[in-house]
Amino acid sequence: MSWKRAQFHAESMLANLGAGPKVKGRKDLRGRKLLLVDDEANPYRTMCFTIAAKIVKKRGGDIEIRAPKAGEIPHAEILGGPPEKPEPRKPEGRKSEARTRTSTPGTKRR
Repeated sequence: MSWKRAQFHAESMLANLGAGPKVKGRKDLRGRKLLLVDDEANPYRTMCFTIAAKIVKKRGGDIEIRAPKAGEIPHAEILGGPPEKPEPRKPEGRKSEARTRTSTPGTKRR
């Protein structure tokens, strides 16, 4: 299990929950709580949840970790405060026409 890989997954999980990366050093999660429901059956998931908890705590949020109730699956959710929408992805398309080179008539490239 790679710690860096777990950190990447923890950051991705937080972004999907609406608490994506913001300006460094800001306490932008004050008043919000990260609820982690973990049965500790999967050590990798536990590691991802632990890293996510550290990130949220560093950004000013509260953390609650509890065992799942009967029939409940392990999950994470953010409680309190207005939900933030994740930033839209930039579309990856063809290269712009301005970037393509055209040769000048009558010249040869060596």
